[in-house]
Amino acid sequence: MGPRILHPEQLQGFRLGSDDHCRLALLSKPEAGGCTQFLEVHDPCDRVPAHSHHQAAELFFVLRGNVVFHVGESSITASGGDFVSVPGDAIHDLENPGPGRVYLITVLSRDGGFADLLEHGIPTPLDAEDLAVLRSL
Repeated sequence: MGPRILHPEQLQGFRLGSDDHCRLALLSKPEAGGCTQFLEVHDPCDRVPAHSHHQAAELFFVLRGNVVFHVGESSITASGGDFVSVPGDAIHDLENPGPGRVYLITVLSRDGGFADLLEHGIPTPLDAEDLAVLRSL
């Protein structure tokens, strides 16, 4: 497959569950067990439950906002422009302390079915604020 461009208006947001406030938009599906890339949008006070990815590291690029990452017993705060790497199998979560939304580009080194799970989530379009932020980066 050759290169492709995705415009913000083409992104389809999903929530994994009805109680989730986070919206995720798939940017790239893996080929033959490769990595998955997606956009994350977190509302103020949103916290992702603690979890791990079996044998998969996760890399986050903070596009905008401040986000607190909890990895094991440690916590770090990252801001727009920062990269955060979470090792494979590490129990981790993240939270948006506010006041605005957090926007992340996330790369999961081994998909493990995540892209399919995401595409079977609850369709939740990105809103005008999301599109304006993505267009302004």
